[in-house]
Amino acid sequence: MTLTWQQFHALEDLVLRFWACVDETAPIEGPELFTADGALVIESFRAEGQAALARYFTARRALSAERGRLTRHLCTNLRRLPGAGVRLAATITVFSGSGARPVALGPPSSLADFIFDCVETAAGWRLAGVTGALIFAGTDTPDLNKAAAAARGETT
Repeated sequence: MTLTWQQFHALEDLVLRFWACVDETAPIEGPELFTADGALVIESFRAEGQAALARYFTARRALSAERGRLTRHLCTNLRRLPGAGVRLAATITVFSGSGARPVALGPPSSLADFIFDCVETAAGWRLAGVTGALIFAGTDTPDLNKAAAAARGETT
């Protein structure tokens, strides 16, 4: 499938809205960005389906509020990958910290490669899958075991 510039722009917007949701600069809309059976997979963490995704995004916001943690995910090198379907890749650089704003700026807390599998639906483009692989992880990188428990509806 060849993408028009309008389609690529819509896909870019979808990916950037996902990160805005993660960074809590957008309303909780994370699950709505995915297909009904969409999945978010980062290393050992996996949330699949709208209910698990909703639990994950809600728990993530609660934990961030509890810790006073702020994040910003910078999405760079967004590009289409060859092959069947619509698959995008990006490099994600994360800055994070805790406390009152403005938080002291330190080095990035992590850097990861992400793949976004996208499908066009009657309601527009949606994420069928988001897969991340950490390349560099700092001391403020979240505990993925806690994230997985939250996605399953467990309290830790």
